[in-house]
Amino acid sequence: MYNYHSDKPELLAPVGNRESLYAAVQNGCDAVYLGGKAFNARENAQNFTVDELKEVFNYAHIRGVKVYVTVNTLYKDDEVRDVLKFIEKIYNYGVDAVIVQDLGVARLINEAFPDLELHGSTQMTIHNLEGAKYLEDLGFSRVILARELSLDEIKKIIKGTKLEVETFVHGALCVCYSGQCLMSSLIGGRSGNRGRCAQPCRLPYTLVELEDEVVVGKEYTNSHLLSPKDINTLEILPNLIDVGIRSLKVEGRMKRPEYTALVIKNYRKYIDNYLQNRQQSYGVSEKDKEDIKQIFNRGGFIPGYYLGKEDLDLISYERPKNWGIKVGEVINYDHRSKECKIKLSTELNSGDGIEIWTEDGRNPGLTLSNFELLSEDIITINVRGRIKVGDLVYRTSDKELLSGLQKSYEQPDTMKKIEIYGQLIANLGDPMQLNIWEQEGHYVSVTSEFIPEEARKQPITEEDFREQLNKLGNTPYQFGNLELDVDYNLFVPISKINELRRKAIEKLNQKRSKQFIVNSRNNSLQEEYFELKDAKREDKCKLTVYLKELDYLNDLLRLGVDRIYCDSKGLNIDDNIDDIERLAQKFINYDTELFIKLPQIARQDEMKEVKEKISKLEASNVDGYLVSQLGVAQILKGTGKELIVDYSVNNFNSYMVKHWQQEGYQGVVLSPELNLKEIKSLTQYNEIDKELIVYGHLPMMVTEYCPIGSVATDFDINKDCNRECLENDYGLLDRKGMVAPIETDPRTCSTFIYNSQTLYLVDYLTEITEAGCQSYRLDFTFEDREEVIEIISAYQAKINNEDFDFNELKAKMRRKDYTTGHFYRGVK
Repeated sequence: MYNYHSDKPELLAPVGNRESLYAAVQNGCDAVYLGGKAFNARENAQNFTVDELKEVFNYAHIRGVKVYVTVNTLYKDDEVRDVLKFIEKIYNYGVDAVIVQDLGVARLINEAFPDLELHGSTQMTIHNLEGAKYLEDLGFSRVILARELSLDEIKKIIKGTKLEVETFVHGALCVCYSGQCLMSSLIGGRSGNRGRCAQPCRLPYTLVELEDEVVVGKEYTNSHLLSPKDINTLEILPNLIDVGIRSLKVEGRMKRPEYTALVIKNYRKYIDNYLQNRQQSYGVSEKDKEDIKQIFNRGGFIPGYYLGKEDLDLISYERPKNWGIKVGEVINYDHRSKECKIKLSTELNSGDGIEIWTEDGRNPGLTLSNFELLSEDIITINVRGRIKVGDLVYRTSDKELLSGLQKSYEQPDTMKKIEIYGQLIANLGDPMQLNIWEQEGHYVSVTSEFIPEEARKQPITEEDFREQLNKLGNTPYQFGNLELDVDYNLFVPISKINELRRKAIEKLNQKRSKQFIVNSRNNSLQEEYFELKDAKREDKCKLTVYLKELDYLNDLLRLGVDRIYCDSKGLNIDDNIDDIERLAQKFINYDTELFIKLPQIARQDEMKEVKEKISKLEASNVDGYLVSQLGVAQILKGTGKELIVDYSVNNFNSYMVKHWQQEGYQGVVLSPELNLKEIKSLTQYNEIDKELIVYGHLPMMVTEYCPIGSVATDFDINKDCNRECLENDYGLLDRKGMVAPIETDPRTCSTFIYNSQTLYLVDYLTEITEAGCQSYRLDFTFEDREEVIEIISAYQAKINNEDFDFNELKAKMRRKDYTTGHFYRGVK
């Protein structure tokens, strides 16, 4: 287990291309994470070919830096074999760990390559100790926690598990729990779970009342209500180190290498400063704060959720992109000549990039070249735009800062050098011997083919030996000490000394490139690992229903649905178990299965309540549980009741389904991101029931942020929220006129944001049921009693081939607007 009193935390850097690799290593990272050309969550980064990855491993390992490869997306059935072949190659090339989201792929990796470290991606949404324990039991060595956790929650996880804990300390923050976001997928078919997020959260939205679309907070119309500021934890680094976080991770594989260089340089500096001077006061210099802000910020920074979400100024609602630093304002603009006078608050230089913020948002920007300095703090430039007096001016790039940072990655070994120690033995009549070692304990010894002779003219001197041996400029090394044991009056050609030095360095490189591989890697893929058992298809077509509230429960029971999932938050489990028993008996009387849906997100304090509820439910006659997260899956190990795993754990391929079958589950709800063809392929395998959602408002996001409270308080953290969310129903209006309903939990101030369009598939149900699933689910979240009864009746009629006025219902759904989801398009 990580000893946070003595162990130094790892500084983990993002790498999207070779320049970023050099920038990260040269500026002091301990490890890097990067992706191949496919199979990772940053498909738009340059990334690396397999052959390039082999070079990367050698480069990094020689310099004492580990490499983790991201294989952190969901994979379709026809991709899994290629993913494993890719992993086999990088396993043999020396990768230190793989970062994984897909549980099915994780099990395959663990089976084929048990000596390869598995890191659980933040896309797995591990947000409590029980979730971490679930990964530990599966053979993971590290968990990358959800970014929403506080330091107290992280500390409990660290103390309760043997897993290493990794968290994000700097960079972009998703407003939604990672792994739970379907927004990009449902809106545009680009799945964040597949590494293709289009970032619709950075677009403008307007808060409206759901029923009549009256705008709430008109001054925030078309504002970026879902766009968080970036994390910056430099000022609270001691808290993170002391709590025992093993790996401090910087986000930014899509960022420029100068960003990587500056951020890693500063985190290296302040981690080392604190570890060396724990007893002294800790602080970050104003210059370093300014540089970090200049390289990239979205209206300042936040410390993430580490200190809790109270008083967290989370959202950059004015602008979702880089702000830069405010450097002045317009004091005069001539619309004819386009001459603009700017009063500066800080000095600008030729080559700096600036942007003028205009009222219409079309901010003109330019790189300064020809500008006239009218006085010490006033310049004039020529620029086109709808500019007026008082418009603010921001410096978006600082040429001097960027130029200095570029030097750190223009050559791979310009800054960070490894100190080595050497001994040269050169005696008359014997081969020369050069011994080299370093502090990590790697020792090499090489001898020359050339045998020193007695000099007939001018002998070689010690200075000559030292000069040649110290020619290490294009290597990562420099001599800290070099001992010479050489005879006098020797003749040795300079070329022979250089040859000996090169041989020694090459041998040392070979040793250091293998320094993180403890044992020989002899494992390989076997065909048996990919075997899937055929499913024995039962001719059944159950209709199941998820109910957010229980208002219409009796109506549903009378309609005769096969299974009802009751949300645990809507049940009165805490007070009297007799109420649950009476409810269960009612279900028995109607021959309907009663399953309890347990929370998709449950923080550590909430998990206590979940455990208490499960303890009471275990003694009841409920039939089973709908499991929506890995933490709950861990608690339910050993239950005697039936288990169905919900789509929120991203059941995307047959190997994921196989995992749940091996875990003893009776059913699995398939991902709504699968299309009909992929579903048909998936249902051919594994003896476990498969279920599809065929109606409902699908949640696009679950977040710890409340847009209603933020708008109501004018984004002012000093104002108290008056729980406006309880007074009305609200939604987010997008640029295309669609309204996404918002549902809040006043207890936790967490929020679900739903798709604006209802998934409605009754017209296609006959074809869908031929895909081979065993049950089809209707989700009711916002519907009234009449709508619920009508929708269920329509789906029952379609399944049973009975008469029903489908045209009338379709007309109603058209007025509300509906979608057929991904069944006929899927995601890339």
